[in-house]
Amino acid sequence: MGGQAPGRNENPLDDYATRASRELAGRTTDVNNSSVERVESGQVSLRESFAQSVQSSATYMEDAAAGVVKTSSLEAKDVAIGVAMASSVHADTLQAGIVAAKQLEGNEIRTGVLLAVNVRGDVHSTVSPLAGFAIGAGFATTLLLMNRAIKMIGRRLSQT
Repeated sequence: MGGQAPGRNENPLDDYATRASRELAGRTTDVNNSSVERVESGQVSLRESFAQSVQSSATYMEDAAAGVVKTSSLEAKDVAIGVAMASSVHADTLQAGIVAAKQLEGNEIRTGVLLAVNVRGDVHSTVSPLAGFAIGAGFATTLLLMNRAIKMIGRRLSQT
């Protein structure tokens, strides 16, 4: 019993995944005038292109569109994105469904849902966290008042 088998929770592919992630971190990928399903690299440059999914440490997008972008740093110019998740976003003319970022800065940024800690520039959001909270509180209050009104009406009807 001197040599023990790997524990049940250890996956032999974990080492391979770790090595692959390190190798990808140093790579740069340029996508120009094309449409791709997935881009995964250390640094990604997407120009006049579309990508369904982008995952990288740093992403530069110009005249491009993407479905989902997961990155540490996003720089965008004339871009449309479905969902953007980043530590920092700097953009000129960005249209996005959902933006989640620690820091968001730019000119003419329009988004449906905005989740950001620090926002600077011309940023417009349909639903911000504060607006979402207000909508939820209003909905909860309406349900509570309707419940009380129904109980009051029931009591009055039972008394007659």
